[in-house]
Amino acid sequence: MNNEKKTNEVQDYLKRIWRKPSEEPEMAGQGTISVLLVDKWYNISSYQMHDDEDWKDIVEEENVISWTMVSDITPTCTPNLKDYKTIRSYEDACKALGEEVDVEALEKAGVPKHIIAQMKLELICKALWGGEVKVYPDPDGNRIYWYPWFALYNQNEIDNMNDKQRGCLLSATAGTGAIAGFGCLGALSRSSHSSAYSGFRLCLDTEEKAEYFGKQFLELWAEAIAFNFSVGERLK
Repeated sequence: MNNEKKTNEVQDYLKRIWRKPSEEPEMAGQGTISVLLVDKWYNISSYQMHDDEDWKDIVEEENVISWTMVSDITPTCTPNLKDYKTIRSYEDACKALGEEVDVEALEKAGVPKHIIAQMKLELICKALWGGEVKVYPDPDGNRIYWYPWFALYNQNEIDNMNDKQRGCLLSATAGTGAIAGFGCLGALSRSSHSSAYSGFRLCLDTEEKAEYFGKQFLELWAEAIAFNFSVGERLK
């Protein structure tokens, strides 16, 4: 595609996303939405609109001549196996790999939810690897693999942490089952203890990927570990 065609496509896209003031945003119970406003002096500003606000009042006060949803101009990436950060959900992993866990069949067979969550994590891990999990035995000890590390703290400890110290509020260890090539999770000593042995199938090739795996899919990890807790507000 030549540069002229690319430029024309971008211009056409920008024309489509900007809307007239008479087109009121649809809140649809969202509580708050982010919009970009263009005033009569052609200044562009962002605005957090709440569902209890009157759109006509905003248009009048801000001298709006056009607007758009912030989400309409945020670049979207098709999930693909070349960039692991495009895998942002289990559904993204399914789309990138062209496969999925047959949840309905597993549930009918009586498979527990935490086992299904574990299977979903394995599929996600495969996508983060780029389509093929490459965890191989290494008798020389030259290979390094990374696994999301989780710790459980009390509220006082959390309140006294700095941003770098904050982690996912879970605890996990891979043991006997992992040695045989199966996922095995358990809590040892105390909830802040964590370790991974042998060829655990949820390992990744870089520390960055492992951190992304743990944070981005936190709810699924919590479901898989099944430690009788729920994930509240996501950590920044």
